Amino acid sequence: MKGRIYTSQKCFHCQSSLKYIEGRGFFQCELHPELQWYGACIVRFGRAHTKRFKTVLEAERHLTYLRVQTDNGSFDQREWAKNQPLSFLSLREKFIEAKERSGISQKQVRHIKRVLELAGKSWDLKQIKDIAEGEIDDFFNTDHGIGNKTLSNWKTVLHDFWVWVVRREKRRSQLQMPDFPEIHFKMKMKTVVSIEDQQAILAEVKRISWNHNPRIWLGIKLLSIYPRVRPGELLNVKEGHINLTDNWIVFPQPKEKEPKSIHLLPEHATLIKEIRNMAPAMPNVYFFRHLKTKSGVKVGGKFGPKYFNIWWRKACKNLGIEGVPVYAGTKHSTVTALGKIMSPEQIKHNVTGHTSSAFQRYFLPDHNEKISATRKVAEMQGDSQPNNVIATFKNRNTN
Repeated sequence: MKGRIYTSQKCFHCQSSLKYIEGRGFFQCELHPELQWYGACIVRFGRAHTKRFKTVLEAERHLTYLRVQTDNGSFDQREWAKNQPLSFLSLREKFIEAKERSGISQKQVRHIKRVLELAGKSWDLKQIKDIAEGEIDDFFNTDHGIGNKTLSNWKTVLHDFWVWVVRREKRRSQLQMPDFPEIHFKMKMKTVVSIEDQQAILAEVKRISWNHNPRIWLGIKLLSIYPRVRPGELLNVKEGHINLTDNWIVFPQPKEKEPKSIHLLPEHATLIKEIRNMAPAMPNVYFFRHLKTKSGVKVGGKFGPKYFNIWWRKACKNLGIEGVPVYAGTKHSTVTALGKIMSPEQIKHNVTGHTSSAFQRYFLPDHNEKISATRKVAEMQGDSQPNNVIATFKNRNTN
């Protein structure tokens, strides 16, 4: 049978090598059989695998386990390597490296890393094949102090990790894709403001920020007019991404990972040109940047991810409007208002540029279709002419 157990211990009487007695749990000297050794020994399993044990009994158990693995075809020397290449820790580190090379944003990388580190508190020392449905269920059933929506996002990260591992190992091991638990949650409807309130907030933003930096108001205004654009995408725009000859803005790092651009109306192109001329810069400089030195910022530095929202909330506070961040107050509010004059398909394909399920949380159903349906019901009931209904009611009372 494959594999042997060895010891460096010698016979106390004749200094001969001790012979392992298979299945008896000890070594013995052939010349002095009364001498039996139960202590430190080494398991050698082929040329690649060597492991030390304090007792012969522990070594026998390990050797038996390796033989069973060999018989059923699951033996993998990498499980016993010093660097543990099949441990959750090693694989999650390789997965993060792969994600960094894939070109996703640093924000996404940090999110993936955080989720895997949290799971690693329980799984880092485990071999990947030893983490099955039970361990995964236990992780998601633990109270992490978060909502089900966040927990569902964690599930997506771990599921993607396992898909990557299974694809990587499919030709070298018998690793199977585990089943993940269902996580149910209900998304809240997006908070919006009316177009009138939106315009009032924009006017207040302009009033309080124009002398400080007109690009603050310009950025928020563009978000309200072009719902296709997200705040983070707008902040990544550099001077060279804006073509005022053909009235285009190209977005270098869109969330959809597909080429993305917007065609500016002539009046908006003119507005951008006027504001750009106040502080011109080279093509590789961020357009939405600080123009004055202030605590924590320097001239030419890109606006932070929350900068638009900070000024938006200042304007809302001045107007007594609460609970509406810049994303909801611009994109979501504009799209909701458009629902009164455009169909859902028109808005999805011509305004927002996507058809995600999140769209349904802030877009009102087709206003025109609802009115048409209600009108049909009224006609069926004979209520299409309100004056005739009143007249009929009066006639009935008279008779």
